[in-house]
Amino acid sequence: MLAEMSGWPFLRQPIENAASRSAAVPVQLQGRFRAYLLWRPRVEVERLNIASAERFGAPHLLDARGVSLAWRWSDVWRWRRGERLRLQALRADTLDARLVRVDDGSANWQLGAREPKPEEAEAEPLGGLPRFGSLVIGQGRIDWKDPVADVDLDIRLRGREGEAEVAASAGYQASANGRYRAMPLKLQVNAGSTLPLLHDPDTATDAPWVPVRVEGTVASSRLLFDGQAAALLGTPRLQGGLELQGRSLAAVGEPLGITLPQTPPFDLRGTLSQDGGVWRLQATRANIGTSHLAGDLRFHQRERPRRLTGELTGKKLALADLGPAIGARAGAGGQATGDAKAEAKQAAKAAGAEPAASPRRVLPQRRFDLPSLTVMDADVRVAIETLDFGTPAMAPLRDLLTRVRLNAGVLRLDELEAKVAGGRIRGMTRLDANERPAQWQARLDIAGVDVANWVRGLRREQASPYLTGVLQARLDVRGAGQSTADILASLDGPIDVRLRDGTLSYLVTEAMGLDLAQALGVVIAGDKPLPLRCARFDLLARNGVVEPRLAVLDNRDSTVRISGQVDLKDESLALRVVTQPKDWSPLSLRTPVTVAGTLGDPDIGIEGRKLAGRVIGAIALGAAAGPAAAVIPLVERGQKEEGDPCDPKVAAPLEKKR
Repeated sequence: MLAEMSGWPFLRQPIENAASRSAAVPVQLQGRFRAYLLWRPRVEVERLNIASAERFGAPHLLDARGVSLAWRWSDVWRWRRGERLRLQALRADTLDARLVRVDDGSANWQLGAREPKPEEAEAEPLGGLPRFGSLVIGQGRIDWKDPVADVDLDIRLRGREGEAEVAASAGYQASANGRYRAMPLKLQVNAGSTLPLLHDPDTATDAPWVPVRVEGTVASSRLLFDGQAAALLGTPRLQGGLELQGRSLAAVGEPLGITLPQTPPFDLRGTLSQDGGVWRLQATRANIGTSHLAGDLRFHQRERPRRLTGELTGKKLALADLGPAIGARAGAGGQATGDAKAEAKQAAKAAGAEPAASPRRVLPQRRFDLPSLTVMDADVRVAIETLDFGTPAMAPLRDLLTRVRLNAGVLRLDELEAKVAGGRIRGMTRLDANERPAQWQARLDIAGVDVANWVRGLRREQASPYLTGVLQARLDVRGAGQSTADILASLDGPIDVRLRDGTLSYLVTEAMGLDLAQALGVVIAGDKPLPLRCARFDLLARNGVVEPRLAVLDNRDSTVRISGQVDLKDESLALRVVTQPKDWSPLSLRTPVTVAGTLGDPDIGIEGRKLAGRVIGAIALGAAAGPAAAVIPLVERGQKEEGDPCDPKVAAPLEKKR
C-alpha cells in the first residue's frame, strides 16, 4: 500500500522494459514518473516516447508531454493475446503522433498485434490503433500516411481549456488537410471540452458526447456538420445536422466506399448519424439538378460487402439528372444530350488528327462504371411522386414505385410500377456486371395508357391529336455491353404494341399516301380524325436489328403497313410505308414512302419508279387525248377490305399479294 501511495517509483524501468517488449519498439518514460497499479491503474509521466521501426521512416510513433495514461488490466491481457489495445484514457499537454502504413499493409501503430491484411486496412483505415475511452490534449499534431487506404492527412489540434476560457469558447479546434481515399480534404473542427477523436464505445460505454462542428471541403463538395460526437476517427460515433453541396453524388460516395450515381450539382440537407458501424442519413431535402428528393438511408460499413438500405422518396425525379449514370452526357443546365460529335472533334484535335465525318449518334455512348457495382450491396425502396422525362412532348410518370437491389454485382429494379395518362406501367430491369460483357434484361408491361395524353407531342393546339387511343404494350428484351448504345446494339426479344379505341388524323393518313386531292380537301375543310379500326406493331429485335413482324394501322380511309428495319448498331433506318386506300380519289400520287438515313438524321422520301410511272402516264395520255385525260392515271379507285388487317393470320396472305 505504501508503494501505491508513493507511485511505485522503482517500477519505471521494469514498466518501460515490459512495454518495449510488448510493443516490439522502444518505449521511454522520461522525467517525473508516478504509477498506480491497484485502483484505477494509470501512469503519470513527464514525457512518453514510443518509437517507430526504421522501415516506416517516421521519427517516432508518439511523443507526448505531461501524460496521464489509464488502462484496465483485462484490456492489457486481451492485447497480449492479439486483440486491439484499448485504453481507458489518455491526457497530454502536447502530443505528436506519426501514423504510417506501408504498401505491404503493416503499420507502425500495430504495436505487437498481428498485422492486418491490406483488404482489412481498406475496410478500417486505422485498424490496430489503440482506442481510448477518453482523449484530452492541450496541443497536438497527428500526421497520418496510409497508401493502402489512400490517406495522407495532417491533423492539427489546439485545446482551449482553462480558467481564462469562458464556457462558450472552451474546447478544441482542429484542422485536417490532405487526402482521404483519393479525395482532397480540408476541414475545420470545433469540439467541446474533450476531443472525440479515438474514443471507443467498447472501452468506455459512457464516453461523453461533446458538441462538434465540422466544416470545409471534401473533393469538390462543401460540408457542414453541426452536432455532437463521441468518436471521429476509426469507427465514428456522431449525430447532428448536415449540409452538403457538390458537383456529383458519386464524388461524395467514393471516400466512404458507397456506390452512388453520377449526377448534376446537388444540395443536400438533413441529419447524419453513425453508431455501431452504421451510417444513417435522414435527408429532408436533396435537390439534384432539377430533382427534389428526400430519404432515410443506412450504410452498413462493417458488413462485408458493405450494404446500403433504406428508402428514397421525393416529389420529383428528372430523368435528365440520371443522364450521366446511364451513359448520356450532361449539357447546359444539367440536361442530357447524346451529341457525341463535338467530343469526337475535340479528341481528334487533341491527338493531332482531323476527325472523319460521321453521322450524329443519338444513343448514349458513355461507358457505365461497372466495377463500382461490385464494391457494395444495396436494398432501397423508392417512392417518387413524379418522374419527369425532361421534355414537354411526354407527360411525366406518377407514383413511381420500385425496389433497387444490388447484390454481388447484379443490379435489379424490381416491383417497378408507375401511373401515367390513366394507365399503368409495371416491370423489372436487371444488369449483371459480373458477365463479360455485362448482361442487361428488361420486362415491361404497359396497360390502359391514353397515348395522346402521355405522348403530348401528338397533340396540336386547337385541333384534334394526330393519334389517340388506349395503349397496350409488352416487351421482354435482352442486351449486352458497357453502355446504353452497346446494349441496344445487341438487343434481342419481342416488342408488342397495340392501340384500341383510337383515331388517326385524316391528314396524316393521306400524307402517307400522297393523295393530293383529299389532302387538299382536308386543309380546306379541316383535319377530322378517322376512327382506327386497329393498330398493331409486333416487333422483333435480333442482335440490335429491329424488324416488324406485323406493323399496321387501319382506319375507314386506308390501311397503312410498315416494313423494313431499324439497325441500332449503326442507328440506320431502312423503312418502307405503304398506304392502301379504301376510297376513290381523282388526284392521287400514292406510292410507298421510304424512311432512310439515321436516327439522328432521317431521310424521308418516296419510291420514284412508281411515282414516275404515274406521272409519265398522265403526261402521255394528256398529250394524246387532251388535258382532261391526263387525270385518269392519277385516279385511285380504292380496294375492298379483306378481313382484319391487324390479325396476323389475315395480314400474312395480304402481304404476300403485294
